[in-house]
Amino acid sequence: MTADVVRLYRSSGFRFLLVGGASVVVDAGLLYVLHGLAGLRLEPATALAFLAGFVVNFALNRQWSFASTGRLRRQLAAYLALVAANLLVTVVLVRALTALGLMYLVAKVLTTAALSVANYLVSRKWIFT
Repeated sequence: MTADVVRLYRSSGFRFLLVGGASVVVDAGLLYVLHGLAGLRLEPATALAFLAGFVVNFALNRQWSFASTGRLRRQLAAYLALVAANLLVTVVLVRALTALGLMYLVAKVLTTAALSVANYLVSRKWIFT
């Protein structure tokens, strides 16, 4: 049993999920601090929180999930392309799924789950190589 736990902890997929969760916590937490507590306008607070989550996600995935030593500039450019593609696909899929009758939050969760699998594969095979 212990060997299985160690193997799971060392797997890039498990680490990728943990990093994703940490990124969400950083993003949402900073948004709360900046907007909810400090009173910063919602738009800049959202942008700054997203940027912080982005940096955490990229850095931890590069260093910990995939232990990559590849060229930082190339990886960052590829990661930015992935983020842009995710935005486009998310908007299109959430709209399409709501048009089919799903609640928007359910559509968002399903889209995020599907994209997480695709993002892991793209990150492992293309970005952090």
